[in-house]
Amino acid sequence: MPTYRRPDLVRRAMACLQAQTHSDWICEVRDDCPDSSAQAVVEDIGDPRIRYVANRPQKFMVRNLDDCFLRENPYRADYFYMLEDDNQIRPGFLSLGRDILEQEKLAICQINQVVEHDSRTDHSRIGDVGVFDNLYDQRAYAPAEMRLAIFGAIGISNGAVFWSRRIRNELAVRVDTVPTLEEYLRTCLVAEPVYIAHDKLAIWAQDEQSTTRNNGLNTGWLRRELNLKASLGALQRTVWKNLPPALCETFLAGGVLRIPMDRRLEALRKAGIGAAGVPRDPGAKARLKRLAVRNLGRVHPSVGAVLTRMAA
Repeated sequence: MPTYRRPDLVRRAMACLQAQTHSDWICEVRDDCPDSSAQAVVEDIGDPRIRYVANRPQKFMVRNLDDCFLRENPYRADYFYMLEDDNQIRPGFLSLGRDILEQEKLAICQINQVVEHDSRTDHSRIGDVGVFDNLYDQRAYAPAEMRLAIFGAIGISNGAVFWSRRIRNELAVRVDTVPTLEEYLRTCLVAEPVYIAHDKLAIWAQDEQSTTRNNGLNTGWLRRELNLKASLGALQRTVWKNLPPALCETFLAGGVLRIPMDRRLEALRKAGIGAAGVPRDPGAKARLKRLAVRNLGRVHPSVGAVLTRMAA
């Protein structure tokens, strides 16, 4: 569990773990707060399954989160999940993840999420629609099929993915990157089938502004957006180029995933990918935006690092 200055949410997330039907777990609370603000909560809860880790030096959000996906396993655990401090899981989450991987003989699955809107406010509410409801069927998806999700949707979701120690490629990016981009990079690191479960057992807090703490965020908003879009576009173009042509044709015809046609074609257009059915820029303004991203945006080095690992 990566955390930073949100001890109230750490307590809530810990309660979710303590309510799990599968009780044989260990949770490392990786506190990135220089004042160790989560330590008192861990000590007050007093559960020996909860281990406190103070980051020294501070790692910042993306690196702290990414370290939760490293292959290192000092506890000889069989299964893994990264529960962010502001997210929640319902009581059957861990049991279902373990059962899916054992029954399907796979090493990765994703369990459906619903969204907590207006988190940490008096108007907080949990939605009914699952993030995967209108994106995936309930089945195992090949790695190439999962990568198609980066065109208009989401592939590997930090709050949904559950994996085993038998995983072929660890899901840690292992290099500094930027918020939002890292989930796209993680999707490209998948090297084996991923089972998608529609059970709505994870709850994702939609409060990006309070979690995007990272080195480099003193960069202006426009510069961050240009860099993010340039990085994503570079990743998408390389992924598309290396996908099996038959799979690309099926995707262009509306198959593989449930992404609406307009969204998948728009993602391809913005990435500058020319393919059958992909529209041209709708006007001068759209063309200028795409050219600005391509010519002024800077592709983050983490993109090249992940593409190199994919090719290895």
